[in-house]
Amino acid sequence: MYKLLIVDDEKTISQGIARSIPWNECGFEVAGICNNGLEAVEFLKTDKPDLVLSDIRMPGMDGIELMQYLNEYYPEIKIVILSGYNDFEYLQMSIRNHVAEYLLKPTDIIEFQILFTRMKAMLDQEDEERQNLETIRLEQRNNALLKGYGYDEEAVMKELFTNDTRRYGVILLAIDNGAVEDKNLLYQQNRDVTGILRHFQGKDQITGYYWCNYEDEITGLLCMGVELGEAEISVYARSLMEKVRAELGLVISCGISSFYEDFRMLPQCYAQTKCSIGQRIFCEEGEKLFFFHSVREADFDYYQLSFDENKILKALLNRDEKELEQEVADIFEGFRNRIIRDYDYVNRMIMEILFNISRKMLKYGMQPEKIMNESGYSYTDIRIRQTLDAKQAFLLGILTLFMEECHAQQAKYSKTGELARIIKEIVDEEYASNLMSLEYIGERVHKNAAYISKIFKNEFDCNFSTYVMEKRLEKSRELLSDPLIKIYEISWQLGWVDVSNFIKVFKKKSGISPDEYRKFLVRKG
Repeated sequence: MYKLLIVDDEKTISQGIARSIPWNECGFEVAGICNNGLEAVEFLKTDKPDLVLSDIRMPGMDGIELMQYLNEYYPEIKIVILSGYNDFEYLQMSIRNHVAEYLLKPTDIIEFQILFTRMKAMLDQEDEERQNLETIRLEQRNNALLKGYGYDEEAVMKELFTNDTRRYGVILLAIDNGAVEDKNLLYQQNRDVTGILRHFQGKDQITGYYWCNYEDEITGLLCMGVELGEAEISVYARSLMEKVRAELGLVISCGISSFYEDFRMLPQCYAQTKCSIGQRIFCEEGEKLFFFHSVREADFDYYQLSFDENKILKALLNRDEKELEQEVADIFEGFRNRIIRDYDYVNRMIMEILFNISRKMLKYGMQPEKIMNESGYSYTDIRIRQTLDAKQAFLLGILTLFMEECHAQQAKYSKTGELARIIKEIVDEEYASNLMSLEYIGERVHKNAAYISKIFKNEFDCNFSTYVMEKRLEKSRELLSDPLIKIYEISWQLGWVDVSNFIKVFKKKSGISPDEYRKFLVRKG
């Protein structure tokens, strides 16, 4: 309800307005009735209305003077003027003093209802805009606190940390919604949960300020009395979980930092919550609550955990499903029953495995990214798998797709391998012919030139043109050992119509010209 102050020197009119209009239906309540502007000014010292309904002609301080006073000292208060038909000059002055609306006397109840319904909508919109601006300001301040810079320390102390007997910490919340890949849905769910938490009233002496932080994570800044401990925080957090589940049907997990009396420790608190919430990847799905103090650095160097990509690739190429499953299981076994600080290391290792295997598969003529896209996968999908088992299944699923593609490629190559052998036999027999080209081979085997080039490169790991040229150069060196054969004759015999081109290619590959090579052979012999 918005507060309304009625100002009119005629009591019958002011009382009649106060009693005859169904103000509650319009969204207002009458906070007071004053006889003139001076009484209204005194009223404002003890209570501030949202809207003033004032007559213009009044003794002491009239409506125009009251408007000017409100415009100077209370510009946020809306003004509605009651005026007669002869008050045109006053109406012009009211417009200059930012009066929101005016009513002409005499008026009726319906006109009042229409006008004040419109005024409520205006106040609602402004209130929403103020709340949005305030929310943005608070989020910017809170993000700065988590980062440890970018805020006015004195202002923060006055605004937020006014009680020296309180401690401060951070709570991080994550929605356990399986492998939801719709980013718009995830974004909206985070906002919905944040909206619920902003109005959450938990245990006495624990206050939470909730927002989606700069990493789009649901975050709470917690303030609590120094006498409270883990038991009270647990009750608070579980009440919070129940609230979200009851209103949105979503299951969330919470990571809670240690608490400190110095708010400048909040960046460390945020890092602690990220470490704490990361433990949920080792747990079954469902509500989980993790405290940082329970997380201890593992007694092993998990950064030394590794994988053998060659064994994985071998299993793929051999279509050995059991071996592939075992290799993947061995990778994850190193993380089980462990508590580590860098939980994202699991994700990074899995992406590294996929990157390395993908790169090796390219050498076999396969396109792993295309395979993944066609199946609706991307490398970064690993981050939304929320348990270790789900991450293991994700990796194994993609590698199984790769294995199936290997099988398909092997079946294809079994057919193309014979064709590649035939092509190579033709080249070995006729490389010296000036007709030798991809088009010539294509006519011989009834395939197009591009296909010939591709299977030759895949089968022999060498470009067709390079292979032909090397064959010709090898033969030219043999012929240069005979001094009776002229260089231009060697060029013609090996398919070079232009002898200068032969000399140029020979020198580029051998470092010396054909004539210098021949002289070298003579000196050597």
